[in-house]
Amino acid sequence: MRVLVTSSHDPASLNIKQILVEEHQFIETSDMFDGFPVFVDDNGTYLVTSSRDLIATNHLESQVPAEAYIFCSRHRAESGKPALLVHSTGNLGPEAAFGGDPCSLSVASGSLVSVALKTLAVEKAERNLEEFDVTMEATHHGPTSMDTPLIFVELGSTEEYWQHKEGSRAVAAAALQCAQAPFEESCYIGFGGTHYVSKFNKIVLEKNVRLGHIAPKYALDHITKEIVQKMVERSKERITGAIIDWKGTNQQQRERLLPILQELAIDLFRSKRF
Repeated sequence: MRVLVTSSHDPASLNIKQILVEEHQFIETSDMFDGFPVFVDDNGTYLVTSSRDLIATNHLESQVPAEAYIFCSRHRAESGKPALLVHSTGNLGPEAAFGGDPCSLSVASGSLVSVALKTLAVEKAERNLEEFDVTMEATHHGPTSMDTPLIFVELGSTEEYWQHKEGSRAVAAAALQCAQAPFEESCYIGFGGTHYVSKFNKIVLEKNVRLGHIAPKYALDHITKEIVQKMVERSKERITGAIIDWKGTNQQQRERLLPILQELAIDLFRSKRF
C-alpha cells in the first residue's frame, strides 16, 4: 500500500487533503494516526494526517508501514512565485535546520519524482495555471531516517497560493498518480545547477530520464564520498549513472566531485548528452 501524508500544521496540506476527500472518494476508516482519522480510496491508497510538521514525521514508518509515502506539502519561497514542485528529501551536509539528520538522506524514488513532475506539468496546462512554475527541487530537508521511499509534492509559494483551489487540485492529482505508478528499474543521480534544477527539469520532462537525489551547485563545495555513496544507496531504483550540469558547476567543484565518482565507479554523463 502507498500512503498520502498531510499535516494539521500545514494550510496547503489541509487544502489538498480536502480536495482528496471531497473529490476523490477517500472514505474515513476506524483507524487513527496522530489523533486524526485515516482515510482510504477504492485503489487501496491511504491518506493520513500528522499532528507534526511534515519534515518531522520520522515516526510514520513504525505506525503506518507502506510501500511509499507521498507527502502533500506547502512550499515557501522569498520570491513568492506560485509553483508546483516535487523533490526528494535529505541533508547533503552537516546542517539540518529543517528536519532530519545531518549528512543523511531519505530513500529517493526517481520513478515517483518523474511521474509527479510530468503530472504537474499536465495539470498546469489543463487547469490554466500559467502563472505557476512547475519544477523539481534539489534534495533538501527532512525526514531522513525512514527506509521507505518518499517524495514531497508541494504547492507554493505564499499563504495566498496555499489556498489556491486549482493548485491544490494539481498537487492532489500528482500525488494520486504517484500512489499508483510502478517503480521503474533504474534512475540517475544529479549534480550541479540551482536549487530549482532547471536543466534537470527539461531532461525529465522531455526525455525518458528519471532522477533521484540531486546535489545542487551550492552543496558541491563540500560534497563528500560518503554523501555521494548515500545518494546511490538511498535510492529505490538502481543507479545507472550521474548526470552533471557542467555549466552549473565550477572547476573547483568538478575537481572535487569527479574523482569521487571515479572511485565509486559511477558513470558520468553531461546533461547536454540528453
